[in-house]
Amino acid sequence: MNHSRSLSRRRSLHPLIPLLAAFAVLVVLHGWATPLFEAPDEVWHYAYVRWLAEGHGLPSMKDNTSGANQEVAQPPLYYAAAALLSAPFPDDDLQTLFWHNPHFGYQAPGTAPDNKNMLIHTPQEGFPGSGAVLAVRIARLTSLLFGLVTVCAAWGVGYEAFGNQRAALLTAALVGFHPQFVFMSSVVSNDSATAALSTATLWATARFLRRGITPRRAALAGALAGLAALTKTSALLLLPLTGLSLLWQGWRQTQEQPSPPLGVRRYRGPWRAALAFGLTALLVGGGWYLRNLLLYGDPLGMSHHVNTLWGRPAPVSLLALVPEFPLLWRSFWGAYGWGHVWWPDGIYVALTLLTAGAFLHGLYRMLRSPRPASAVPSRRTRAIYLLCAFWLMGIFAALLHWMRQVEAPHGRLLFPAIGAWAVLIAAGLQGSGRVPHRYQRLLLTLLVTLTLLAPGARILATFAPPKLFSPATSSTPQLRYGDEALLLSAALVKTERLAPGDGFTVRACWQAARPMTRDYTVFVQLLGPENGIITSRRTYPGLGRFPTSLWPVDRAFCDVYELTLPSQVDTPLRALLEIGLFDAATGERLPATAGDIPVAPPIVASVVLAAEEAQVPEPAYPLAVDFGEAIILRGYDRSPTVQAGQPLTVTLYWEAASTINEPLMAFVHLWEPGAATAYAQHDSEPRNGWFPTPLWQPGDIVPDTHVLTVPATLPPGDYRLWAGLYRAADGTRLPASEDGAPLPNALVPLGSVRVRAGG
Repeated sequence: MNHSRSLSRRRSLHPLIPLLAAFAVLVVLHGWATPLFEAPDEVWHYAYVRWLAEGHGLPSMKDNTSGANQEVAQPPLYYAAAALLSAPFPDDDLQTLFWHNPHFGYQAPGTAPDNKNMLIHTPQEGFPGSGAVLAVRIARLTSLLFGLVTVCAAWGVGYEAFGNQRAALLTAALVGFHPQFVFMSSVVSNDSATAALSTATLWATARFLRRGITPRRAALAGALAGLAALTKTSALLLLPLTGLSLLWQGWRQTQEQPSPPLGVRRYRGPWRAALAFGLTALLVGGGWYLRNLLLYGDPLGMSHHVNTLWGRPAPVSLLALVPEFPLLWRSFWGAYGWGHVWWPDGIYVALTLLTAGAFLHGLYRMLRSPRPASAVPSRRTRAIYLLCAFWLMGIFAALLHWMRQVEAPHGRLLFPAIGAWAVLIAAGLQGSGRVPHRYQRLLLTLLVTLTLLAPGARILATFAPPKLFSPATSSTPQLRYGDEALLLSAALVKTERLAPGDGFTVRACWQAARPMTRDYTVFVQLLGPENGIITSRRTYPGLGRFPTSLWPVDRAFCDVYELTLPSQVDTPLRALLEIGLFDAATGERLPATAGDIPVAPPIVASVVLAAEEAQVPEPAYPLAVDFGEAIILRGYDRSPTVQAGQPLTVTLYWEAASTINEPLMAFVHLWEPGAATAYAQHDSEPRNGWFPTPLWQPGDIVPDTHVLTVPATLPPGDYRLWAGLYRAADGTRLPASEDGAPLPNALVPLGSVRVRAGG
């Protein structure tokens, strides 16, 4: 009989084997695609591993020289396992891997959308590698092993919850094809260990909820809970949850006995089981927390752990965390690299809708009481469902508590409850009818597709160096920078007008003129009047992945730079695009030349900046003067007085009524009829040449400031101002009219200005 039961159990596990194999292959692919240390905190997790592997003992937060930063506050089980696995592999060349990208942009607000690589990666990291590269990859296998345990434990929880192999396999598949869990199982991180042992504890708890309590089952649950507590402090919540489940099940068992003993003897069995659970958990996991109490006066060590780069000055309210929830949700499903390589938003919307629908359907199934009675989930199934729900809520509450103290909207921190989450979703995908089955197919298809595509479409696409090509030998470079680099071409991808707040892309193609030993930074910036910087970017080439010292001489590549205009920009104007190279260590720019002609600044293109809706001016002196059918002078601003020898500022407000195909000059003269010349004048293209008339579009409002220098020798008195337009080609004035009446000499009177004696 035992033999047949064992054979039946082995057969029931057979469908799990292909799932485990698929999971392992996916994890290996993710690990191959992910460059070393380009995963959340992997560099510090690995430092903890090597500290133990080198025999230093447990690191201390008081005098931390391990290089593991805040991770030394983490319980040691995962790191000890990884150290045991990777210790035989030397990593003496580890420091050669730490070629830092100075322009690394993390997911914090205000950082660049590219430069997602913390380090510069070279062919040294080829798979599987040697030295430190191989040691890190071996350490990563620890996460794979714990990931396999998680999938198996999820199968066990599903089997205990639903009582059939199909539902158990579905529960395991939801874990095994979860995109973010697969990714985290491919890198050095204790998240996989916490997920594995928490889910295993959940399975042990579900097992005695389904099959009854024995001291042996209680001790197993206690041992697993103790091990889970040695991976992360959040796993401590398993102790009260499992303990209460044990007591509840024990009480139920006493009530179901046909002739229960009287008095204390009635509860002897449950109390023995509870004692076995508590003592086992304490013996297995208590040592770490006792050490923390003796060393820090805090069994959890939280006072030191929150002291990170992302620690908040003071805990924030739950309401203040709401803006971080979108990032939390995205990073639960799939956020690669350091958590800032995402899928398109539509993917997360689809996952949200599918899982929310499944959860609500599962909740409905657990609460309803339909006929026939066979369709009603059993009491034990409901108990396991509630166990999973409480565990997920507990982990979520713990994460919120952590986020109040540290900026950590990381969905992976929910993975201790990934098995519980899978059971809750699988519950909604059960039952008869087309809807549950359709949901199953859609959700599983989406999860499998994402895990298959992620290594190539998201990870490699983000971290791989740019594609090289052979440049045409006959082409003339747009600019040469010193004798080192060639800019083959550069242009804005979007050539239309840009409005304040718009993002835009610049595409540039580069080639090395000779081998370079220094790593230059590319600067891309828009210049406005007086060469003022409107917006700019600083980056290593290749979106931070291809420093100049790696450029081959005979090959070229194209790069893109994402920039964003400020929300407040003085418009309209023609901005100039400048691209150059400089040494970040010294600030020295490489001089740019076009042919043999020096170019300073190195301008490669221009673009018009104009508000989508031009603001109607309210000049101090409104007008409505027509210059043909193309331009209207709407008014002007000026001071009524000026001191001799001082500047006089006059601002004209032009409106474009139609397109203008020729360059025009605007002028303002301080002059009296009959005088041989103007006493003071200023002539220029509108906006001092920063917005010439051929760029005007109908509806543009152009504020045009002219500064006249009043001669110091000009006698005090009242002088008249005049304005107008003339053609740059031949100097002929554009006819001007007001209310249909032509103005004499095409001059617009701007009133009188009183000149005071100079000081």
